[in-house]
Amino acid sequence: MDYQDNTKTKNQPTTEEEIDLGKLFITIGRSIVLFFKSIFRLFFLFADTFFSNYKIVLALTVLGTLLGAGYYFAVKPYYNSHMTLGSEYFKGELLDNSIQNLDKVCSEGNAKVLASLLNIDSTRAAQIRSIKVSPIVSQNYKMLLDLYSKDENGQKKLDSLLLYNNQTNFQLNVDVYDTTALRGLDTILVNYIKKNEYVRKRIEVDRANLANLKDKLGRESVNLDTLKKSMASSMRTGGEAGRNGANNVILGERSVNPIDVYKEDLSIYNQRQEVERQLALNAEIEIIEKFIPYSEPESGTLIKNLIKGILAGIIFSILYVFYIILRDGLKRFRLALNEQ
Repeated sequence: MDYQDNTKTKNQPTTEEEIDLGKLFITIGRSIVLFFKSIFRLFFLFADTFFSNYKIVLALTVLGTLLGAGYYFAVKPYYNSHMTLGSEYFKGELLDNSIQNLDKVCSEGNAKVLASLLNIDSTRAAQIRSIKVSPIVSQNYKMLLDLYSKDENGQKKLDSLLLYNNQTNFQLNVDVYDTTALRGLDTILVNYIKKNEYVRKRIEVDRANLANLKDKLGRESVNLDTLKKSMASSMRTGGEAGRNGANNVILGERSVNPIDVYKEDLSIYNQRQEVERQLALNAEIEIIEKFIPYSEPESGTLIKNLIKGILAGIIFSILYVFYIILRDGLKRFRLALNEQ
């Protein structure tokens, strides 16, 4: 008997746990059913309110359509194009300030001043709507910025990254009212940018230094050629290197290793090649990609603006329906409170 009582006592907590779990699942099931019922009620309430006020909904949709059409006819169509520039001298704020001055003149609609700055006629200047510049940032650089900006301990790394990152490629975005204004505009803008006195002086100094370095390397190359001829002559006459079996050649009172001489000659040759490459490619600013005229306006076609207007009207209609539902719900809630 005692054994049976102990068995019942041990099984009793398990039965109670099963009952509790059963109640829990029933409660969860009822909550899910109640949730979906609320969703369906809200949906049908929204649909009923929507169709009950179909006149207002239709009026808002028509209004949005008219606004879309009105925007198309009121705003002068403009076209967007971009060009890519590369420069070792124009960095960050320097190029940004030069272009911002042009963009401000464009926004003011001052075609005469813009024509004077770009050295073009006023008719063509009037076709330019805006000019903006932005650096071309690599994907890896963006990932590092996101990584360090989210890390609390990465502020120093972020500052160092921003400080030592030198963007050499930029993109100019231009909006024009007539795509014919894009013809030769890339060269015109480059010529305007190159007028910067600060950069022009830096370019002159850098190119002069490169020319001096090229001359110096040329003289060293001539000296090494003379040294190589002397070494060849000494080896042919069976100098000290031949008698002693050593790798060095005795020239005067000094011992010279031919391998070191030829390594130095190769190094000077590579340096001269690099200097000549920089002199040939290190222009003030280079056009990587020119402007391309596109046929579709950036401001949108008539059909696109109509679709945008219709969507805007539908969105405002939906907001209006939710406003009515909320207003009626608050009224019923206040009535219920007053009855209590």
